[in-house]
Amino acid sequence: MSILVTGAGGFIGLNLVERLLGDGHSVVALGNRPMSAIAKAAFAGLPGTLTEVTADVRRAEDLRAAVHDHGVRQIFHGAAITLGPTPFIAPASDVMDINLVSTATLLGIAREAGVARFVYPSSVTVHAGSSFGEAPLTEDTPPTPATLYGFTKLACERLMHDAAARHGVPIAIGRITAAFGPWEHDTGARELLSPPFQIARKALSGEPITLATGGWRDWTSARDVARAFALLLTADSLPRTTYNLSLGQIWNPALLCEALAARLPGVTYTTSGPTNLSYNDDLTRIRQPMTNTLIAADLGFHFQSPQEAAAEYADWLDALGAEPFAALNAGG
Repeated sequence: MSILVTGAGGFIGLNLVERLLGDGHSVVALGNRPMSAIAKAAFAGLPGTLTEVTADVRRAEDLRAAVHDHGVRQIFHGAAITLGPTPFIAPASDVMDINLVSTATLLGIAREAGVARFVYPSSVTVHAGSSFGEAPLTEDTPPTPATLYGFTKLACERLMHDAAARHGVPIAIGRITAAFGPWEHDTGARELLSPPFQIARKALSGEPITLATGGWRDWTSARDVARAFALLLTADSLPRTTYNLSLGQIWNPALLCEALAARLPGVTYTTSGPTNLSYNDDLTRIRQPMTNTLIAADLGFHFQSPQEAAAEYADWLDALGAEPFAALNAGG
């Protein structure tokens, strides 16, 4: 029996595929293009079995074949176009078809196949209107999406709950916050790559880094996010359907600069002068983190500290090297 991961060649997708293969699972990795040769080489020694499928999530027949031909028992539907506040990488029709319509289609196929669990990666963007409020965001914070991307994520959550209530599809939803770390790369499907990624790119290319004085967020290791999704996919039972996936506190990416400077020669960074990084946030305001108390209480899951997460990413970048990093971002 296999686990289907759509969006498998993306940031979270690659981390999840790596985690599941490391745990010995059979993974059907579905993407709209072949997986990076660098990622496949890194995964080759893992104990699980990888089957690649190149397909378009807008085609129901492609999704149905992926599920039925490979004995899929669990589904992670990560395929999406990740838009920023001022979308420009894709028309709204494509965003709706890929983010929303494909979810409805795959939920129907999952019901036909009797899958054991369907896991959906939602986003903190469902709470965009509350992110700069006075309290951390819990799973029960009322949704306040403010962008097309946030509205598609909330709509997909509603589709998930409807499939569970009306058709008995076993579901789980993990809301991702500011993920960063290994395998983040430019796929063309994300409008703005994270400031930690931008820091990594500059560090590996020898460019100076000028940080903004703000930029504090609940930056959460993508490997932790992958561990959490692997647990949501494979746990025997789940006490609830929706969990926040966040380390639960905000911190400044200067911590990552320190970790990189300790490992890579010539890394320089400062907060003096205009930043040379791009941010989605209003840097004059304090952004609230998402809480993680429910996943800790229900499933015993704990996230790395900011120091641990920054050190893990810096170690990965140091081991990967500048040339493979550049090739990964060139589609290699």
